[in-house]
Amino acid sequence: MSSTRRPDAPRSTSITARLLGFYLIATLLILLCTNWFQFKALSKDLDYEDNDFLVERIVTLRAIVARHPDALRDQIPVNRPGQPKRHLVRVQDAEGRTLMQSPEMAGLAVELFPPAVTSAEKIGRGRKYRAPDRKRYLLNAGWAARGDDPHYRLIQVALDVTDEDALMSKYLVRTGVSVVAGLFVAALLGVTITRRGLRPLQEMAQKVARITEADLHQRIRTANWPRELDQLTVALDAMLGRLEESFARLSEFSANLAHELRTPINNLRGEAEVALSRARSEDEYRRIIESAIEEYERLSRMVGDILFLARPDRAHQPVLIDARLEVERLAEYYGNLADEQHTAIVIEGDGEVSVDPNLFQRAVGNLISNALHYGSQFGQIRVKLLQTVDGGLDLSVEDSGMGMDPAEVPRVFDRFYRSPQARQIYNQGSGLGLAIVRSIMNLHGGSASVVSRPGEGTVVTLRFPAPPRGETGVSVVQK
Repeated sequence: MSSTRRPDAPRSTSITARLLGFYLIATLLILLCTNWFQFKALSKDLDYEDNDFLVERIVTLRAIVARHPDALRDQIPVNRPGQPKRHLVRVQDAEGRTLMQSPEMAGLAVELFPPAVTSAEKIGRGRKYRAPDRKRYLLNAGWAARGDDPHYRLIQVALDVTDEDALMSKYLVRTGVSVVAGLFVAALLGVTITRRGLRPLQEMAQKVARITEADLHQRIRTANWPRELDQLTVALDAMLGRLEESFARLSEFSANLAHELRTPINNLRGEAEVALSRARSEDEYRRIIESAIEEYERLSRMVGDILFLARPDRAHQPVLIDARLEVERLAEYYGNLADEQHTAIVIEGDGEVSVDPNLFQRAVGNLISNALHYGSQFGQIRVKLLQTVDGGLDLSVEDSGMGMDPAEVPRVFDRFYRSPQARQIYNQGSGLGLAIVRSIMNLHGGSASVVSRPGEGTVVTLRFPAPPRGETGVSVVQK
């Protein structure tokens, strides 16, 4: 019975939380990168403009010094009410004496400026300086030439960039606020998008939860699922198919088991009722008890076979054995039964194989037993041994019996499966022999296959893998 109780809440992080985390990280990186590049671009543009202004101002003053030195005083910014001034100028002679300067220039020492260059050299970028009064200045300097003297006057120019720095600080704060707002919006959109994106997965989970063992024939894959879930639906449908097949096999196994158990139990009950119907002689009671013992033995063998199949991972000890020698012992063991049916057991070839000797004898013994029961009288059973190129061993048991219909071949290894014709020929079997053979071959990493044609006989081939490396020689278990 399937459980309808809701599963416990998972302790791991949900997909929504994980995707939301990825969204936020990606959004944070994008916002930081874009805003940082914009901030740096704006800062560089302002810096270039300020430097260009200083360079242009120094070039202008050089020209005035060279052509109209008397007009130089008019170029010195002074304090005038209502006239804001952004730049300051200082002019010195070659000996370092200050000839003229703006009033605020006295607070800026000559040494704070970058080294001055002559008119023959290119003026470099200025140097920024924060004054004690928290004002920010961009400083630059240059020599003005006159005649043959390239160091006639030293010109120092300072540009007040306090407002620009304040503007950039405000821009930086606003950028931080926009990043936080962007993350908040990304979180909301991320949750909404993730939930909508995962909705088909939730619908699929609900559909799967509604499937019970009574309707395993249902399938999940439809044309409406997103393409990303198509592979998952294929896998789930394949799993449902395997479950449906397993349930069908289990139901068939239960029916076959009940049928196989019912026959000997009915026989025992019938014999007991007949024995109690009237007084019997001692010989009649003996025959009834002997018949009951045969039924008990049949039940015991069936229970033993079922227990054998119920332990597919049983412990086993493979050893390297002479396969022909083991087959010869089996042929001798089944010799009396073969003589009764006038059937010859012929062994061809030889080889070595690494197997558990007891399991090997049981597998091959089941094949020989089946060949004797379902083969033709006055026929022949051929056991062929062939060592393969890779070191493995192919063992085939071939009979000339009734054979099987091709439709029955895929089911011969199923538990309790017996064809109607086989039940008519030999009704003492349980249909577990070949199932045990396949279980033994799986345990040894090998395989079993059947080729059969109606009226021509059946060939069952066991393919054993090569012995592990380092296992050499023959270790035959002596009986």
